[in-house]
Amino acid sequence: MTREIFQRTFPLWLFSSFLLIGVSIPLILNKVPPNAWYGFRVAKTFSSEIIWYIANREAGYNLLYVGITTAVTAVLTKLLFNKYGLSENIFNSVNLVIFIFALVVAIVRSFFTLSMLS
Repeated sequence: MTREIFQRTFPLWLFSSFLLIGVSIPLILNKVPPNAWYGFRVAKTFSSEIIWYIANREAGYNLLYVGITTAVTAVLTKLLFNKYGLSENIFNSVNLVIFIFALVVAIVRSFFTLSMLS
């Protein structure tokens, strides 16, 4: 049963990683104009198109790093799971902790960049 559940959770971690990477690419390429739905949407980014694009580009790179970090973590923990028989709870806990840490770093970096813009 544990292996069956694990076979469902590993692809979810990878899917989440690739989703973040996919969402980051248009931001990095400055393809997302100011809007109410998608991007780094705070009052300061709406104050200027220049600020919007710079802040969203940085936020896009930060999301890309989160996606890559999450994918690498999922693959490495899967290898450890297979080699050492780690439990699914350990697998998911490690992935979740790394994901949350990377996401917090990305948010802090994005706001730091935004604070430097005027």
